[in-house]
Amino acid sequence: MEFFDTPEQEALRDALRSFTRKHATPERVRAAMASQTGIDEAAWKSLSNDLGLLGLAVPESVGGAGAGFAEVTVAVEELGRVLLPSPYASSALVVLLLAESVAPLAEELLPGLADGSLVGAPAWHADLSVGADGSLTGTAGNVVDGAAADVFLIAMGRDLLAVRASAVTVTPQPTLDQTRPQASLRLDAAPAVRVGESARALALHRVLTAAECLAGAEHCLDVTVGYLKTREQFGRPIGSFQALKHRCADLAVEVAAARSAVRAAVWTAALPEHAHPEQARPEVSLAALAPLAALVASRTFTRVTGEMIQLHGGIGFTWEHEAHLYFKRAKSSQLLLGSDTALRAEIGRVAGLLR
Repeated sequence: MEFFDTPEQEALRDALRSFTRKHATPERVRAAMASQTGIDEAAWKSLSNDLGLLGLAVPESVGGAGAGFAEVTVAVEELGRVLLPSPYASSALVVLLLAESVAPLAEELLPGLADGSLVGAPAWHADLSVGADGSLTGTAGNVVDGAAADVFLIAMGRDLLAVRASAVTVTPQPTLDQTRPQASLRLDAAPAVRVGESARALALHRVLTAAECLAGAEHCLDVTVGYLKTREQFGRPIGSFQALKHRCADLAVEVAAARSAVRAAVWTAALPEHAHPEQARPEVSLAALAPLAALVASRTFTRVTGEMIQLHGGIGFTWEHEAHLYFKRAKSSQLLLGSDTALRAEIGRVAGLLR
C-alpha cells in the first residue's frame, strides 16, 4: 500500500518548509540552545499566533482547525527536520489526547492549548503512588519540554492522568540533545484527573517521535549526498567513488524501509478519524505498529547520523557543523523510546509471536 500526502497535507508541508527556512536557521537554533529556556520563543509565538499550528487537532467548536493525527504528524516531521527548538511535538500530543477525552478538564484546557497560551507535556517515566483522594505523590524524570509545560499528562498503569504544573515542582535536567530540553517532576499530593488510557497515549507518542526521526534521517541523508557530490578529491567528486556510493545506497534503503513503517503507523493511527464503512481495516494493530515504527525509525536515524559524521570527513566532527546536533537528537530519541530489546519483545508479544 502507498501512503501519500493529501493536497491539504502537501499545502501544510509546503507552508511549514517556508516557515522553517526563515525561522530555523542554524544561527537561531544555536541561539535557542544557549538560552535559559532552550526554546526559540519568537518561532514558538509565530507557530501559535501566525500559523495556528497548535489548533490543528482541536475541534472547531473550541477554536481549532478540526484536523487529525496525520496533519499533526506532518507538522512534527517538518519541525523535526530542522531541529526547531520548540515544545510543539509535546504540546501537540497533549492536544490530540485531550481532544479524544470526554473529561470536563479536557474541554477546559483545549482552548488555551490551541492558541499556544498553554503548553502540554507527557510524562512516561514516573514512580508514583495514589492517595485516598486520587492525588499523586512521587517523581517523574526525562519529561521533554517539562520546564515549559502548564499541564502534564502522566502515565500510571493503564490510566493517563492530567496534572497542572502549578501543583508540581519542576527541575530542568541537563541533556545530551540541547535542542530539546527535559525536566524532572516532583509531585506531593498533586490533584490529578483521569483523561484517557496510557496505552493509546504511548502509541501516539511513539508514532510522532518515529515520524520526527524519519524526517531527520531524510534531511541528514540529503545533506550527506549533497556534500559527496561537491567535495572533490583526486580531481573528482568523492561521491563518484564506488565505496561511498554503496554506503549511501544502503542508507537510502534503510530510510525507505523506515518511511514505510512510519507511514503505516500514521495511517493506522489516523484511520478511525476518517474511516468509511467500506474502507479496509489494518491487518496489524497500532499496538504493534507503533513500537515497530519507533524501533525502525530511531535505529535508522542513529545510523544515518553516524554515517553523516563519517562521510563528511574532518568537518563532520566539528562543533560548527550540524552533524553532531542531529546525532544527539537521534540518540536521545532512541533512548526515550525504549531499548531495541524491549521494543522487539513488545512487538513480539503484541503480534502473538511471543508468550
